Amino acid sequence: MDVSIIRKPTDWPFEIPEITAEAIDDLIAAMERGERWIGRYLDDLDGATREMDNLDQETLVRNYYLREEWARD
Repeated sequence: MDVSIIRKPTDWPFEIPEITAEAIDDLIAAMERGERWIGRYLDDLDGATREMDNLDQETLVRNYYLREEWARD
């Protein structure tokens, strides 16, 4: 899958905690490899976003990846 349109952790206009950035990178890598079952990566990212201090930023990140808002951009 072409993942070039999906935001990387460094593409956000605010700091992403390291644990969340790693979960994002893992998810994108799994998608790029064409893994059929990415639920594990989504679960990891779901938990990792809870480490974010700002609830609004957490919601933006969660919705973007977990609700696949990247596909609508």
